[in-house]
Amino acid sequence: MKNLIVGCACAALLCANIRAAEARMAAAATAADSSLDEVVVTATRSAQPASQALEPVVLIDRIELEDSLATDIGDVLRFHAGLDIGRSGGPGQPLSLFIRGANSDQSIVMIDGVRINAGTIGLAPLANLAPELFERIEIVKGPRSAIYGTDAIGGVVNLITRTGGASGAGAMLDYGRYGTGEVAVDGNYTEGDTSLRGAFTGQRSNGFPPFIGDTLDSGYKNLSGTAAASTKLAGVDVGALYWLATGSSDYANGNYNSDFTEFVSFTPLSERFRDSALAVHASGDLTGIWHARLTLSRIVDDLRQGQPDAFSLVPAGDFDHTSRDTADLQNDVKIAGPRVNQLITFGAIVTDEQTNSLSFGLPYSIGTHTDTYYVQDQLESGPNRLLLAGGYFHHPAFGAHETWNAEYGYTVTPGTLLIASAGTAFRAPSATDRFGYGGNPNLLPESSRNFEIGVKLRLTESQQVTFSAFQDTITDLIVSVFDPVNFSSLNMNIDRAQIRGLEASWELHADPWSVRAEGSLQDPRNLSAGAGDTELLRRSKQSFTLSASRQVGRGTLGLEVLQSGPREDVGAASGLQARDGGYVLASLLGKLTLTPSWSVAARLDNALARRYELANGYTTAGRSASISTRYTFH
Repeated sequence: MKNLIVGCACAALLCANIRAAEARMAAAATAADSSLDEVVVTATRSAQPASQALEPVVLIDRIELEDSLATDIGDVLRFHAGLDIGRSGGPGQPLSLFIRGANSDQSIVMIDGVRINAGTIGLAPLANLAPELFERIEIVKGPRSAIYGTDAIGGVVNLITRTGGASGAGAMLDYGRYGTGEVAVDGNYTEGDTSLRGAFTGQRSNGFPPFIGDTLDSGYKNLSGTAAASTKLAGVDVGALYWLATGSSDYANGNYNSDFTEFVSFTPLSERFRDSALAVHASGDLTGIWHARLTLSRIVDDLRQGQPDAFSLVPAGDFDHTSRDTADLQNDVKIAGPRVNQLITFGAIVTDEQTNSLSFGLPYSIGTHTDTYYVQDQLESGPNRLLLAGGYFHHPAFGAHETWNAEYGYTVTPGTLLIASAGTAFRAPSATDRFGYGGNPNLLPESSRNFEIGVKLRLTESQQVTFSAFQDTITDLIVSVFDPVNFSSLNMNIDRAQIRGLEASWELHADPWSVRAEGSLQDPRNLSAGAGDTELLRRSKQSFTLSASRQVGRGTLGLEVLQSGPREDVGAASGLQARDGGYVLASLLGKLTLTPSWSVAARLDNALARRYELANGYTTAGRSASISTRYTFH
């Protein structure tokens, strides 16, 4: 850790991280309708009204998180077009996110700006992220490697923890089908510049069999929470954040027939997980126009099987472990002129990461030190807005990589913004890609080039329309190639993949109605020489979502609809090409405010009782009812 601090200090003693920028600039985003003028920070590391962002963003607020009654954030994200979810069973089972057709490991997931992707497999523990712990979620689509480093090809997901405000507390109880229950409490104390915040949730579910054909339920337990503190010392803002999720999940191994084409029986297994993030920060103004902040963080991702794996060559159970220390420094220099306003952001991200794993009898232990340096310039002059960003990333195994973003916006009228952008991104192969099961030490980094045009149109003070068209070309995409003869897999770079798409959305927030409709058409293609122009796996070519709610006296009635098209996949048993059919899901919500502090809610998911698969050969929930009650203490 000492080397981290020294190295980053030499890079420039600077920074303003996501929370500080939000606190300083949020006032600029207050307009007549806050639902359409929420502030987004993740896209540029500085606060800006979402309706004026040059980047495609999705914002999920606290109300949507509460109304979801979801066990994990996957059930929240899937009701937004262009965000495909892959799930291998019920609560606690492996969960993956595909943003705009990019691989599930080509997106960064953060908590309050701290990256939590595991260094072993490159994925974040999405199945263990309880929505009750967060105030909102910001999703930025498209390349962001220039300011965040490796992995940001598909986009960035930033989960913002429960914030301060007036002192108070709250509690929630929830119970539903499959024996799924949750208890959550949160509290906040604010006195002057000092704030103490905490949230805790306990979840338990009996689950259901993860494999089609299995009969044994796979249970899940998760105890998780966040704690944060902030104050001001000698004019310097200081604070700390801690997040922890720990628990266990049951699952199963399929046992094959003699020719390895189907499962004939299932072996129950269990695993324990412990995921945590600790961050401390200090920030202050160096001059009247220069604000700096330093954030030091440590994340741990630990997954261990409670029983030996059926395929393991050693008696001990499999495990994946990542510990990563990061120093993140950022400067914001704001220059205001008579004709041009400018915000220059520059800084460094330095990490020391240790990964250890044992999977299918293949152990590895890898230490990795990476450096990211970036600069970004945002200019505004009259109706013109320009963003230019460049990043430099160094990896000990893959050398240096440069990435960039260029975005231009023109305000035709006060409510019409035209946008054109281009950018590049890359992803260094994970340790498991190179040394785990199916690993290939000779893999090359993945790189992408993105082009996009769009428009944001404010129809009235209460409604907005967005439209975008994009093309993302990925070179050296890493895929797992299955050999049915030897029943083995090998990770390989394919020549080229290309994703072209159209996205549109419409939002209306006018009492008593709140409506959001989103649609996505995309064509994710494998264009490598031997693939024959085939579809990339687990990406639907079209999706449509509708969310509508209406206030009725002291109650709220809501409806959510998700339509997803068919997608290519691989069979869970055979590993050969398969196809998942399209599906339509509908959810109903009813909520009643009994007193200003007390409310009850009921939700019916998959109301049409559709049978569908999010990963070939794995089950999904049937019609499921949940009921909850929530009380707030002022």
